Amino acid sequence: MNGLRDAAVRLWTRDLGTAAARDVAGATRLLLAIVSLDFPFRFGAGNAIWSNPEQIALAGYMLIAAGTLFGRFISWKLDVHLRPVAWSADQLICLLMLLAYPQAIGLYLPFVIFALGVSLGRSRVVWVALDYLLFAAIILFHNRLAGIMPGIGAASDEALRLQFTLVTLVAAAILAFRASQAGAAVGDRWNEELLDAGIQARTFPMAGIATKLSERFGTSEMLICWQREVDRIPECYRFSDGELSNVELDPALLERMLAPDASGEGFIRDSESGSALVDAKLRLGPAVRTIPAGFLPAPETAAGGNVAALPIRTGALTGYIYLLDFPRISELMLSQVAAASRAVSATLDRYLMFEAWRERAFANARLDLSRDMHDSVLQTLGGLRMQVASLIKDKDLPVAARTKRLESLQSIIAAEQACLRELVTDANLPIGEKIDLASHLAQRAELLSRQWAITCTLTTDPAALWVSPDVAVEVEFLVREAVSNAVQHAKSSSVNVVAALRDDALFVTLKSDGATVLASGTGASGVEGVKSQSLTRRLNALNGRAYADPMERGVLLSIRIPLEAMVDVPTADR
Repeated sequence: MNGLRDAAVRLWTRDLGTAAARDVAGATRLLLAIVSLDFPFRFGAGNAIWSNPEQIALAGYMLIAAGTLFGRFISWKLDVHLRPVAWSADQLICLLMLLAYPQAIGLYLPFVIFALGVSLGRSRVVWVALDYLLFAAIILFHNRLAGIMPGIGAASDEALRLQFTLVTLVAAAILAFRASQAGAAVGDRWNEELLDAGIQARTFPMAGIATKLSERFGTSEMLICWQREVDRIPECYRFSDGELSNVELDPALLERMLAPDASGEGFIRDSESGSALVDAKLRLGPAVRTIPAGFLPAPETAAGGNVAALPIRTGALTGYIYLLDFPRISELMLSQVAAASRAVSATLDRYLMFEAWRERAFANARLDLSRDMHDSVLQTLGGLRMQVASLIKDKDLPVAARTKRLESLQSIIAAEQACLRELVTDANLPIGEKIDLASHLAQRAELLSRQWAITCTLTTDPAALWVSPDVAVEVEFLVREAVSNAVQHAKSSSVNVVAALRDDALFVTLKSDGATVLASGTGASGVEGVKSQSLTRRLNALNGRAYADPMERGVLLSIRIPLEAMVDVPTADR
């Protein structure tokens, strides 16, 4: 039973207001039509009060009801076209029931409830009110219409008064329900806009929050004070005519502004009487109590008028927002103030969370970039150290040859400096930009050949490999580190690099000669036989997989890196 109940709750909450609600409305419409067709016979009236126009109208309404109920299972186009027809039929058939059967409460009352509460799917109160005015006009002018159209039949004053009373009660109940729905929808929309403003803000969003509060409550003046948990130094700002400015206040007054009420909840205070309606979280509703004056600066206190106080409660920020010259005091306005206070706190909390996340992301990005540049410099220095050591040992080398090799080392340093500048440029490219990895790898292979005095070749398929800058930078460092490891640890003299794009994935293979150097087991998930922790870290960051196979001489390292869906960009367009 619990599982069945949970399944029913999930189905209803998922489809509320869409498919399930329309099915319920369609079934109700069909049931009303079937019951109404049988109404005279069940009460023993036979065909005496049942005229052909009503029969035809109800039969047509039943066909429309069946069509709307089963139409969406046949075709979505049929569903879209039948829905407005059914909405109009609800209004017409309800008018017909009110005219033809003013004394049959059991017949017309369900149609009134259905037409006002379900039909038209309108959440705006004005449409329900217009429907009610139309029905009320039909009731009030019923006998005059009967004089013009004899087929309708006159009704007694008692029957019309009862009809009018029932329709009014139903309309009042539905209007109250729809009004609460409309108010909740306005509040939800305002909360969403406020949260979106907090997410999109790149600086502290208090000015945007104050603007939204001004629009919500119609106040152009407010005081905002808060203190952060880190420094505990209170701050106060004035919002006036759309501008936020700093206000210098006495520290003792600022302390009172940060805690004007012992409960710490929101309130609306009448400056003349000193009493306030407080959001006390009581089961019986808000509490009324006196809040002493003096928590606002003297000009605001002397100006009088109502003041609404919205507490700010976040993990790193506490304070109050004071809406000056608040329109009126009521429980409804207090509930809106409390809801706005929660929305403001949630917005600030989300902004502070994203701000901390951004700071952490920037710190990690700076750390990764520093580590990459550090690795690049170390690898370059390692290759240069080996070549310098070779020059020192070869004492019989002619001066001209020695000078040429030193000039070659100098050119390697200059090329590495250019690569580092290019690395910083690529790291700052806009999101969605693509760069040609093949040209970067070709440049890197040529530089590695000179740096380590080896043969490093590159083959790509297709000729241009368009990938995101992040992938390009990581793959270039992968190749650089793999080649450096092959030379330093396996004494390789030749490395062949092959890169290809297949099925939204990048494949990179490095075939090196030299000693067979492999790890004894799996270094990480999807990384087999790779000793280097730096290589493993880069592969995990790219969600890549790699494995190394020993050969008769050397190692074959294969890497697969998944990519997002890419669009082929011709080289000429770049």
